[in-house]
Amino acid sequence: MLPRIFVEGQGETGMMLRIGGDDGRHFARVLRVRPGERLVVAMDDGPWLGEIAAVEQADVVVSLHGRHLASEPAAQFVLVQGMAKGDKMESILQKCTEIGAISFVVYQAERSVARIDGKVEAKLERWRKIIREAAMQAQRDCVPDLTYVKSLSDLARLLQGKGVTQTLLLDEMEQAQGLRSALQMVATDGARALLVGPEGGWADAERDAFMRLPGACAVTLGRRILRTETAGMAALAAALMHFGDMGG
Repeated sequence: MLPRIFVEGQGETGMMLRIGGDDGRHFARVLRVRPGERLVVAMDDGPWLGEIAAVEQADVVVSLHGRHLASEPAAQFVLVQGMAKGDKMESILQKCTEIGAISFVVYQAERSVARIDGKVEAKLERWRKIIREAAMQAQRDCVPDLTYVKSLSDLARLLQGKGVTQTLLLDEMEQAQGLRSALQMVATDGARALLVGPEGGWADAERDAFMRLPGACAVTLGRRILRTETAGMAALAAALMHFGDMGG
C-alpha cells in the first residue's frame, strides 16, 4: 500500500511539490523514502499518483504523474456528535474518520456533561490532528472538516451550508423507525446528517428543533441501547453498508 500525504491546492500532471514541516520530516526521517518511490498525494481536487523526486534533510520533493483511483464513499454523511466527556470525542472522531464520515460537527448539547469553554481552540487543534492522522491511516482522499457549535440556530445554518438534505436523529423515542427504511425514504445526491446525542441524551427542545431540519426523521439502530461513543460508529457503518460503500 502506497504511503499517502495531504496537500492543499489543485494538482496537475508534472507539477513539483516541496513537502516540509511535520509531513516532510516524517517522509524523510521516519519512512526514509528514496527518489523513485511512489506515493499518493491527496489534494483538493482528488488523489494523485506521485513520485519522490528528491529527499533533503527534512523536506521531500514530489512530482505528480497523474490521477489515482478515488477511495471516498459516494454517500456523504455529516456526523453531528453531542459533546461527550473524557476521551470519548477523540475515539469517535478517529473511528468515524476511518469509517468514512465526510464532515464532523461537535455540538454543545444541553445535557452534555463535558464543557470546553475557554479551551475551544486547543481542543479543536488536537481533534483536527487526530482526524488528519486517521484519514492518512485509512487512505482517505480528503481530511474531514470539523466545526464546533453551541446553539441550535448555528447548527441549523451550518447543516444548510453543507447541503444536508436528510437529517437522521438517533433517538430512543417509540416512533423512531429503522435506519434502513429511513435511508430508503429519501433519494438524494446531497449530504445526510447523523445526529448522535451525548451521554444524557437529547433534551425535548433539541428534539423539536432537529425534527424541523431538512428531511428530518428519528431513527433507531434496534432494541439494544448503544453508548454515545458507539452509536455514531454503528450508524455510519450501517448506512455506508446500505449504500454499498463498506463492501456490501
